[in-house]
Amino acid sequence: MHLFLCSDIALPTITIRGDEHHHLSRVLRLKAGDVIFATSGSGDAAEAVIEHIDRDETRCRRVATHAQFNELPVAVTLLQGMLKNPGKMDWLVEKGTELGMTACVPLRTEYTVAHSVKTERLRKLAETATKQCLRGRIPEIHEPAGLADALRICAGARLLLFHESAPLVATIEALVPDERPLAVFIGPEGGFSEEEVALLRTSGADVLSLGSRRLRGETAGLAALARINGHVA
Repeated sequence: MHLFLCSDIALPTITIRGDEHHHLSRVLRLKAGDVIFATSGSGDAAEAVIEHIDRDETRCRRVATHAQFNELPVAVTLLQGMLKNPGKMDWLVEKGTELGMTACVPLRTEYTVAHSVKTERLRKLAETATKQCLRGRIPEIHEPAGLADALRICAGARLLLFHESAPLVATIEALVPDERPLAVFIGPEGGFSEEEVALLRTSGADVLSLGSRRLRGETAGLAALARINGHVA
């Protein structure tokens, strides 16, 4: 089935308009009687039967609601050092959405080369990936932040720093899960400075390993999310 975005999935009749209606009716050519999913992007999704399609909107009858549709049992924020190549940030957000990240904070760090990211483009990519992978929540894409501000954004979360200084036995699988959301810190191409690692350590971060090989920033972020999927799902 296909997933569409709409403003409200709580009503008995779900109405799909705009670009989503155009995609449903003109591109996919769905028809009355077809079953779809709809979400407002906040986590839950409605299962609905198309009842009527006209020029401007599609009206559907809600038959079921799925709480936290295809979401991980714990919220995961990826705090990623901004990457020099914008295409790699695009790819990271798209695949991170597929792997269940709840939010992404582009990090400005001491060794960050990139000066900015196109947050609106990243938000659109997250929206598209959410529909493609059939999940109920569109990840929140934050504006770029320094490390101190990033720590405030994820206050109350369990901090996970994936860093080459960690012993190989310090893995996500060795941690005892708890109910706190997770905040995953990944450095840029040049990694975190010693001062930044020290700040994260004193802030209570668990310092974890992704293995003996040095990974690129975008690879490390996705590897961490994949390992978290296997550990908490």
